[in-house]
Order: sequence, then C-alpha cells, then structure tokens
Amino acid sequence: MTITETKIEWTDFTVNFWEGCQKVGPGCDHCYAEARDVRFTGGTHWGPGAPRRKVIGGIAKLRKINRGAEAFHAAHGRWPRVFCSSLSDVFDNAVDEQWRVQAFNEIELASDCRFQLLTKRVGNVEKMVRDIWDHGRWPQHVGLMITVVNQAEADRDIPKLLDLKTRLGIPWVGLSMEPLLGPVRLDSLPIKGMNHDVLTGQVWQCGGEDNLGVRTDGAIVDWVIAGGESGRNARPMHPDWARRLRDQCEAAGTPFFMKQMGGTRKPFPEIPDDLNVRRFPNG
Repeated sequence: MTITETKIEWTDFTVNFWEGCQKVGPGCDHCYAEARDVRFTGGTHWGPGAPRRKVIGGIAKLRKINRGAEAFHAAHGRWPRVFCSSLSDVFDNAVDEQWRVQAFNEIELASDCRFQLLTKRVGNVEKMVRDIWDHGRWPQHVGLMITVVNQAEADRDIPKLLDLKTRLGIPWVGLSMEPLLGPVRLDSLPIKGMNHDVLTGQVWQCGGEDNLGVRTDGAIVDWVIAGGESGRNARPMHPDWARRLRDQCEAAGTPFFMKQMGGTRKPFPEIPDDLNVRRFPNG
C-alpha cells in the first residue's frame, strides 16, 4: 500500500474507516462527499436509513502512517497530522458500533500520529467515547474539531465543545468554519448567562456599556479554519466574514488557517494577500 499525502492543506493524511453520512445542518447542503458517493455508488450510503460502507483498508492505512511517523518527524520536524474522516463523521450514530470501537482503538494505539477528529455531531461525542477510551480518558494525541458555519451554530455548539474539552481533558479543540455562510463573532458568546470570549477565555457579565467583573478562566478554542464553499451551486462567502474571524484570532493569538475562497468552478479565486494566513496549533 502506497501512502500519499492529502491535498487538504491543513492536514498531512486522511483516513476513512467507513463512508456515508446524513445531512444535519446548512453546511451539509452541498456536501462534496455525498456528491462523490452519488458519482461512484449511486448515492446508496447517504441519508436516513442508508447503510454506511466500511473501508476495508482504512485501518491498514492508519497503521502504515503510524509506522512511518518517525521518518516523517525526521523529515518535517513534527509528527504527522491525520484527519478522520473526510468522507463520513466519526460520531455518526448510524454506524455499526463495532466499527467505531475498532477504529477508536486503532486511533488510540497510533500514538505517533496527531489526530484531527472533525464532527457535526458534538452531542454524540461523550457517549461514544465513554466505553471505548477508558471511560472518557481522552488520548492526548487526539484533538477534536467541530463544524460551525454561522452564528447560530456557534452559539449552540461551541459551548458544548468547550465543556467537553474541560471535562474530558481534550488537549486541543478547533473550529472548521467551512463553508462559512455568514459573519460569526467568537469574542462574545452567551454561555450560561455570561459572555465568553472563546478565543481568550475571558468571561464577563455585561452591565450597561461597561463589561463588569471580567475574569479569565474559561476554556478556549485553539484553532480556527475558515473557507468558502466549493462546487456546483456554491454559496458565496464575503471576504469580510473571513477577515473578521482573522482579526479576532490575531487579537487573541489564536492560530487561524484560511483554506480557500471557494466558488462554483476551479481554479478558485486566489486568497487575498491580507487573508492568506495559514497557522497551525502547537503539537
């Protein structure tokens, strides 16, 4: 098996243990993985009740990446980043539970890799790891990202992500804001009656025009990825939406990665010079 690096700019390798999913939010409307499934299988692994397709070589691929991790580290000065999963959701509750147990055990064993788990189902995370990873003991080589495409999703899901980070000891968490469908403020999210800057950890109670009782004790988001939608019928992303995210991240010292402007055809418009920021979290 030949292992090649992925074309996804913010990772080194992708591993899929199964393929297939179901749309759960506005960011899913024009899913590239669903389009791929339609192209190759007629769309038989997508939607309510559709069976997922197990990727027979997924575990073997991960084992080979981990075996080559020391050579990768010698060449690049860091451990390989591995994204799970580009063609599914690792926390999809329609997946055979034994598939997930096997996959998560392999992730835990591949300790020379640095995993980027991405989900649109943050509410499923804790119950699905509780009995696999030693009753919630989160592996320290695994990070968790969630998809956030608009302010409503930010307000709803980021508090859940930060709560998991604190209680499960997740080493880093991030946001995949692609496709970005509107402006999003991360520096003032309402959580349990308080305002939270989820990039700095500042928490305060608003009173009149002044922020009263500022303290810095909240969990923080460690990484933000932003990008426009691609493919047929792609919804436009205003560059200023991405600039506002970049500015919030720069003010907080949070790594920010601008992936693409997006569009309906390739090549996509070039990223403006002032937005061409591609930073990774440490580790």
